[in-house]
Amino acid sequence: MPNHLAYSALNYFGASDLDRAHLRRRDAAWLSQRLQDPATVLLPFLHLKPLLSDTHQLMTLSVNELPVQDLGLSPIFLGLKEDRAYFAIDLQENHGFIPLGGSFQELWEATLPLARPQSSLLAYAKAMIHWNRQHQFCYVCGAPAVSKDAGHGRKCTNPACHTSHFPRTDTAVIAMVTCGDSGLLARQASWPKGQYATIAGFLEPGETLEHAVAREVQEEVGLQVTQVEYHSSQPWPFPASIMVGFTARAENTHLHLDPAEIEDARWFTRSQLKELMSTGEIKLPPALSISYRLIQDWLNADVEQ
Repeated sequence: MPNHLAYSALNYFGASDLDRAHLRRRDAAWLSQRLQDPATVLLPFLHLKPLLSDTHQLMTLSVNELPVQDLGLSPIFLGLKEDRAYFAIDLQENHGFIPLGGSFQELWEATLPLARPQSSLLAYAKAMIHWNRQHQFCYVCGAPAVSKDAGHGRKCTNPACHTSHFPRTDTAVIAMVTCGDSGLLARQASWPKGQYATIAGFLEPGETLEHAVAREVQEEVGLQVTQVEYHSSQPWPFPASIMVGFTARAENTHLHLDPAEIEDARWFTRSQLKELMSTGEIKLPPALSISYRLIQDWLNADVEQ
């Protein structure tokens, strides 16, 4: 059996080396102490963009450089690494902080040069900041909601409600579909010219992950799949998803495309796809995506019998 924990760690954003130390989230005294500790690591974000160097390397700050308590910011505790506490900081426009030697950059564009654990750390931080930003108000009664558990929860301030809210992640499935020795790739009209990827879609209520794969494949390209197997998963903080990757076998190669979703879909043998990639006619999705990983693993595998 494959080691799926190690297998998923090969995906960008999936190689965490941080102890989330969940029991510390409610320890107010400990958190306050860590926010005064010069060894504590701060990860500042502005407009959901992390602070990176001009060469796209991770930049962190200390509490001496960014006194979060004095600035009235609400740090989000991420966890511990080598007994150093890590916090994500959502800066505001009027924070008065000007980074030296770096800038706030889109994580999507700057991920590849980062070490895998760093990409995972920033994905985690970005997802937590996004969730807190999106839940300023209670979704039950509409009253303001305040942060609790060091950013890992929010509490409605309405005494008649007091609903607790916790971070949510949108689940999406993505699959490399094969039939015999051919693999299926598809594209949407909005994608760059020549770019093809695997079939993907969001999980719906009442579905298993495998049923979601079968439904998405049937809806988008009209194929029935007979076998769905788990491959790996990937946090996807754009803005707040988890991509669950699968392989799937189709009964036949007869395609019936949904024009609202799919502009084109094609079957390729491994040799055909490699040749078209070499000429630039076909482009794969970005290397940081699990779709790229699914395709590459299929290309590198033995031809199915």
